[in-house]
Amino acid sequence: MATAWTDEESTRLTELHAAGKSLHFIAGELGRSKETVSRWASTLGVSFSREKTAKAAEAVHVDNKARRALLESRLLTEAEKVIEQLWTPAIVYSFGGQFNEYAEHELDKPTFSDQKAIMQTASTAITASNKLHEMNAGQNTDHAKSMLVQMQEALLKAVEAEEGGE
Repeated sequence: MATAWTDEESTRLTELHAAGKSLHFIAGELGRSKETVSRWASTLGVSFSREKTAKAAEAVHVDNKARRALLESRLLTEAEKVIEQLWTPAIVYSFGGQFNEYAEHELDKPTFSDQKAIMQTASTAITASNKLHEMNAGQNTDHAKSMLVQMQEALLKAVEAEEGGE
């Protein structure tokens, strides 16, 4: 037998809704079916309109795009720092001998193998930065396509309305 809906659940439902949580999420949090939560949401005057969900999703996409742009910039900065190491003095060291003694030497620049590792590290950072840039640029394309589809629908409706008015 199902348990009765409580005032605490009503309060929690309105709090989670105000925080922008989805019907699916709230149902999971409350341990209730989506139908039950939807019914009580309606009783409480809470709506799960797709318009609000779409706006919230768009806001998340915008926030993520900004985060990717920041990461892109940071990766390029780190790549620059790593590349600078190609031409700076480097210390090489070893432990060895009968008493496992420490020895170090300063070189004018890193060894060839270290220079190779530096270039690979910089290349990895630059590639990741480029991928983030492409992701952000691709979202602009998707948004433009969506806008064109909406414009097409609006134009078709306008033509239909005009033809119906003749």
